[in-house]
Amino acid sequence: MNSILFSFALLLVTIPLSIKACSPDSTYLGQPPPGRIPEIFAPGIISLDNRFETYPTFSPDGNELYFSVVNASWTRGKILHTRDIDGVWTAVDTAAFSNNNYINWESFISPDGNRQFFTSNRPPSASTDIWVVERVSDSSWSNPVQMNTPVNSGSIDGSACITNNGSIYFKSLRGGGAGGSILYRSPLINGAYSEVENLGDIIPTGPGESEPFMAPDESYLIFISETRTPGMGGWDLWISFRKQDSSWSDPANMGADINTTDDEYGPRVTIDGKYLFFTREKPGSTMDIYWVSSGIIDSLKGLLLSTPPSPIEHNIQIDPNPVLDYLKIHFGTGLYKKANIRMVNLAGKTILSNSFLDPVEVGIDLSWYPKGIYLLVLEVDGEILTKKIVY
Repeated sequence: MNSILFSFALLLVTIPLSIKACSPDSTYLGQPPPGRIPEIFAPGIISLDNRFETYPTFSPDGNELYFSVVNASWTRGKILHTRDIDGVWTAVDTAAFSNNNYINWESFISPDGNRQFFTSNRPPSASTDIWVVERVSDSSWSNPVQMNTPVNSGSIDGSACITNNGSIYFKSLRGGGAGGSILYRSPLINGAYSEVENLGDIIPTGPGESEPFMAPDESYLIFISETRTPGMGGWDLWISFRKQDSSWSDPANMGADINTTDDEYGPRVTIDGKYLFFTREKPGSTMDIYWVSSGIIDSLKGLLLSTPPSPIEHNIQIDPNPVLDYLKIHFGTGLYKKANIRMVNLAGKTILSNSFLDPVEVGIDLSWYPKGIYLLVLEVDGEILTKKIVY
């Protein structure tokens, strides 16, 4: 039985959940874009059955893709790449700066597209360090340069991520982090990285948490953890948002649509903000790159942060709240042309969704769902209204 009921004036009609057809996105190797359920990215092209792929990074213009391929024991790795030339993606090849027998992985292109950071244990690195290449042309990069201290420490350093202001976020096992955190930040000051700060002093992170992805505008942080609870099993993706007072929300698990009993890691959001990429691995068996709509991030933000009132909030009535079993959304008569409705649980999973033309009143029967707290997301004629629903 459908849980959304819809009425025009006095007519009450049961509406099935909508299915959105997706056309290929030429920016991403012509692949059909994913929805809210993660899908393997470019199967048979990038994600192969007999290969372990991870850590994709696109250039800001979308014309280059770099990603890592590792062996099952994680003792060797190469960075591969492909380019879009006049609408045709080139055959996948090894990046020139990665063509050796050392560890090379975790590449990350800066938001301006001029630098690419990666992790390697090539000499003179004692273990893994962060290295950088500078763009020379559309198709070439400089020779790699090992980053200086204090970014590299002589311990295990890696997982570099660069923001719009040039700050670098990374992991390091140098020790001494607040609460055991191994996540660090180094701001770009006068063209140099001269100081580092541990994120445990700023964002609630601790031991067993790694691979930071900081949003280009530093509005949210995604990282991985195998120790934080409640987890789904193995390594999971977690997220924390910057609040209006510049403090940070407590990290939240990104939910059962993203995380599984297998390992999920390597989070990266594309520069256009449309997709979250990550890796899913069944240890020692399979490893593939997945992508999913970044709408999951917006949903979690609505759950974790209070949002400013929307103008549509004055016209739309939602009652009752708390809900016994049945929730009604009153749009008024003739005020709006289209409404998209989603209900999201605390795990960030969309439990129902639908779209309506010329909405007047929509009823949602929650008796089919567990008691708890949900986020109601209304997109009405291009404006967004979010409401916490207590059931």
